[in-house]
Amino acid sequence: ILWMLMNQKKAVHLELPFSFRFDKGMLKKILGIGIPNGLENSMFQLGKILVLSMASGFGTAAIAANAVSNNIAMFQILPGAAIGFAVLTVVSQCAGAGDFRQVRYYTGKLLKMTYGAKVLINILVLAALPFLIRMYHLSPEAAHYTREIIWYHALCVVTIWPLSFTLPNTLRASADVKFPMILAIISMWIFRIGFSWILGVKLEMGILGIWVAMTIDWLFRAICFTVRYVSGKWEKNALTD
Repeated sequence: ILWMLMNQKKAVHLELPFSFRFDKGMLKKILGIGIPNGLENSMFQLGKILVLSMASGFGTAAIAANAVSNNIAMFQILPGAAIGFAVLTVVSQCAGAGDFRQVRYYTGKLLKMTYGAKVLINILVLAALPFLIRMYHLSPEAAHYTREIIWYHALCVVTIWPLSFTLPNTLRASADVKFPMILAIISMWIFRIGFSWILGVKLEMGILGIWVAMTIDWLFRAICFTVRYVSGKWEKNALTD
């Protein structure tokens, strides 16, 4: 890539000789978006470790089911995650131009694409679920847990996930990064971790309780992000930044 960028005949290239300088204004904008995103992702990974430690106390069948379910669940959310990157790219261009009509148009269009892709991929995953479970050679108990988790996860993915993960990318792309960060951290500690302990341990729902707690976290985030998006407060951040 660097070799190609050295070609001065290309439309996009590195100018020679190199000139290094710090653009404080640009660095401030980059760090203003990057640091909150980094903190949010770091806290999210910490939460996953804490929840995993709870899951380890439910027995070997639950541990196996949780590991297999996590692998399968990645395919259930994969199209939405890919479209989420498109939201960041497209919306940032529109927001940078101050065209919020286009921001709303493309957000709605990409959300519809996300829902459609989610429905399709989850139908395929559920149809292939018996084969996938056999492929992992799970015990009858672990297979039972896995079927429960994947069916429940599929239902939540096609209803809640896009509003919880795709929609906030519109806010982030419009420089409204602090709200998603604060909300994600609060929601994770209260719902994902707190309710994992309540449902999984105290109410003895086991490994399924942890997955239910995760989707409660999704639901709370989805409601808050939708309210934020509809209110239009994120537009002011884009204009001021």
